[in-house]
Amino acid sequence: MSLRYGALFLLVVAATPGAQSPTEPAVAAALRHTPAVVAHSALEGELPALDRYYAKRQYQPVWTTTAGFTPAGQSALGELQAAAGEGLTVDDYLVAPITALAAGGDSSKMADLEVLVALAATRFAHDLGWGITLASEVDKDNAYILREFSPEQVLETIAQAPDAGAALRAYEPRTFVYAELKRGLAELRAVRDAGGWKTVADGPSLKVGDSDPRVQELRRQLIQRGDLRAAAAGGDAFDSDLADAVKRFQARHGLQPDGVYGKTMIAELNVPVAIRIQQIRLAMERLRWLPPTPAGRRIAVNLADFGAYVFDGDGITFETRAIIGRQFHETPMFTAMMTYVVINPYWNVPASITTGEILPKIKADPGYLAKNHMEMDGSAVRQLPGPWNSLGRFKFMFPNPHNVYLHDTPSRGLFAQTDRAFSHGCVRVDNPADLAAVLLAPQGWTTDRIQAAVSTGQQTIVNLTTPLPVTITYATAFRTPDGLLHFRRDVYGRDRKLLAALNRRSQGSWEQ
Repeated sequence: MSLRYGALFLLVVAATPGAQSPTEPAVAAALRHTPAVVAHSALEGELPALDRYYAKRQYQPVWTTTAGFTPAGQSALGELQAAAGEGLTVDDYLVAPITALAAGGDSSKMADLEVLVALAATRFAHDLGWGITLASEVDKDNAYILREFSPEQVLETIAQAPDAGAALRAYEPRTFVYAELKRGLAELRAVRDAGGWKTVADGPSLKVGDSDPRVQELRRQLIQRGDLRAAAAGGDAFDSDLADAVKRFQARHGLQPDGVYGKTMIAELNVPVAIRIQQIRLAMERLRWLPPTPAGRRIAVNLADFGAYVFDGDGITFETRAIIGRQFHETPMFTAMMTYVVINPYWNVPASITTGEILPKIKADPGYLAKNHMEMDGSAVRQLPGPWNSLGRFKFMFPNPHNVYLHDTPSRGLFAQTDRAFSHGCVRVDNPADLAAVLLAPQGWTTDRIQAAVSTGQQTIVNLTTPLPVTITYATAFRTPDGLLHFRRDVYGRDRKLLAALNRRSQGSWEQ
């Protein structure tokens, strides 16, 4: 049974354990009277699984002896104590009660300690490898496949490992994206512990050629953030080196990189480091929801970044700007397999758009269908292939129950916007022909061949010989291969929802 945590459990060591048969193993007795030991525990539902695990080993302890911790127990505790490095909350893993019970040196309490360590390790493995929260419960627009979690298997794995702590840590997502976020988390916590970032003063916009005392303040900020060399010139003059640093900061924060120091940049500079730490922790939690990252090529869309990417191993080999669903048509988060590409697609108009938008226009103008290159069959409407088609010249299909896919668009101007939430839910890509060339190259499709297919004006379906994993996700914090930390605004409010869910399930506050 999967762990599904509600309110944080409070651990209270019972002054007197329940009655124990003289022949009953101490661990079995501890498991039996654990409701008195673990008051209000959301983990009580896992006790049957723990009992099955210990029954297989005749209730012999793993983590403790009558004198204290075994090496495995000490190693596991060390990993629990380091939970903050994974973006988790140490208080969720019984560290204080476990260490207090161990320090008491009461041999009659070692079986209780054994059960507490088992519960804590089980929860830690779950939170690290599967996520603290359940994606679909956080937001109805999250649709990741639920992966099975077996407490018994977890305990068997870490108990048999040469290093129990390392075995626990191995449950973290095995992707360079997670590793880079973990590194960024440590870096920002060091900044926080050193006093954080100072706020900057408001004022008129500044650009190259301007001179103002606020320029010195801006220089100090950008040096501290790593966007400007420490050896850069000082003074009040806004020079080209400073403008380049401003552009770098703007690009890292999803702003228009125009080199102008204005209100939007001031607002981003004044976001406290604690909020940036929180964003990284939320991004790490979302990575835990995902299935294991496959080797080889895959496609990812980061909705918060308005971007689509092709990954080959740990490298990004193609990226393009994207337009995502607008308010009330937000693009969901899910995984699927891309199986084919359509050149010169028909647009089968969704029933909701037909009813809400197309039919009223047909009623107002009987010539609407012909003017817009559409045809109607019964109540269904579709748009013919061509430069006018709402899907443009390319459609990249990964069948899913949300009817979401990547596609071209004839409306090119919207890609110049910084925030690009304009679609009905599908993802429009800025360079679809280039994306098609990348994806179809292994099958012998050259750029010229693709263009020739486009020129026919006829729909062409190209099945992928090797289907590609597609992940639609949402990360307001991420690190690019050049080592730069990036942050984005919470365009869908999904960080807020996830934060609320984490605060409901965790003892430590996620507000810091």
